[in-house]
Amino acid sequence: MNKKTGILGAILIILCIGAGIFYSQNKPEPTAGTKEISVLVTHTDQNEKTFTYQTTAEYLGEVLQENELVDGEVGQYGLFITMVDGETADDSKQQWWCITKGGEQVNTSADTTPIADGDQFELTLTEGY
Repeated sequence: MNKKTGILGAILIILCIGAGIFYSQNKPEPTAGTKEISVLVTHTDQNEKTFTYQTTAEYLGEVLQENELVDGEVGQYGLFITMVDGETADDSKQQWWCITKGGEQVNTSADTTPIADGDQFELTLTEGY
């Protein structure tokens, strides 16, 4: 039994290392220069606002914070957005701000999400973990 566990553990470690190498070689790179992005904010009451920014920033978090659209806490995984456009997520209701790009959820924090000219992001107050 211990031999099987050791072999499975070794395979898991090899898979994790492989996934890390694959991600580092294929992760999206930020675009240098001036670019225009838009951010659609959807509040709890389904009220929507679109914000358009001209920026030389390379990451979404920089743009959002420079323009004071968001506030949050920086943790081990980057910026965790707690407030957008004046509305704060309520932990007691399991609310959180979901970042999507073109309707697809991004798997990075705002400050590690690269941006390119013409990108369209959405910030939606979501309930339930």
